[in-house]
Amino acid sequence: MSDARPLTSADERVHPVDPAAWSWSESWFFSWIDLDGGPAAFFRVGVLPNQGRAMLWSFLHVDGQWLGVEESRLAFDDLVLTDGVAYDKWGLRFGWRPDPPLEGAHFTFEADALVRSGADAGAYVPVSVDLRCTATGSAVRTGSGDDDRRSAHETGRLEQPLEARGTLVVGGRRHDVTAGAHRDRSWGPRDWRQMFTLGDLQAPGRQLYFVARTLPGLGMSFVRDGEDVRHMIVADGSIDFDDEGRTIREAWIRAEDPGSDPLEITMRPIAPSVVFDMGHTCEVPERWLYWRTLVEAEVPGWDGTCRGWFETSRYGVA
Repeated sequence: MSDARPLTSADERVHPVDPAAWSWSESWFFSWIDLDGGPAAFFRVGVLPNQGRAMLWSFLHVDGQWLGVEESRLAFDDLVLTDGVAYDKWGLRFGWRPDPPLEGAHFTFEADALVRSGADAGAYVPVSVDLRCTATGSAVRTGSGDDDRRSAHETGRLEQPLEARGTLVVGGRRHDVTAGAHRDRSWGPRDWRQMFTLGDLQAPGRQLYFVARTLPGLGMSFVRDGEDVRHMIVADGSIDFDDEGRTIREAWIRAEDPGSDPLEITMRPIAPSVVFDMGHTCEVPERWLYWRTLVEAEVPGWDGTCRGWFETSRYGVA
């Protein structure tokens, strides 16, 4: 059952769980891209109380290399859920703490990360992140698709643009971070077995975010320019997938709204992709191609090129 009430600080806390929904998930997602061309990273933890576990994806792109921590079976009882989400066990430490709710957060992460690409691939490197996040727009409810019809309990999703400032230390080397960022909170059943594509482009004072099931098709987008946020429809687009290479050659979308000129954006990859382990997300394990990578793009009205994220689930195709 989806929830149309206004968001409140209570939505930063854990929501009542439907005990009949095997896939019920309470999730925290956060991504950021340094605005001076430096590191970029994303973090997602999904808490699965009816399975007694949590799943973590945390990946960082720095100095041309991907580093990551992927844990599918963190014990539910080891999580602290009284103020956002936190974990500190077995050499892995992370936390997302609202500060204050719906307006900002403090994100921390510390682990030995596996180098996934580049000259040091296969090595483990100590990584620590400490970022203070401030909202650059209001948190808004967004659709949860068919999942919200899988339970009589309240389900929901919110998204919010942010800026993030702080530090990243990789193998003893410190990076000062000033980043455009985005976060997503959701609660309810989660069926991963579907095709979709999303993108998140960041530039100083600006963000363009979109999500669609198929292109061409129908999707949603928002564009932030300073404090002004416009919600738009993804009216058209095309993606030249390279499934063998787990990437795209090029992607193009056109976003429209009745009160302004359409935006036409072309994106091209600038890094290899990171592929996620999806088999364990289904009650009967299934495997398909699901990945995220960095892209560069030109957005009309923005100065020069910008960097961003491109993520896709190729369920039913590859």
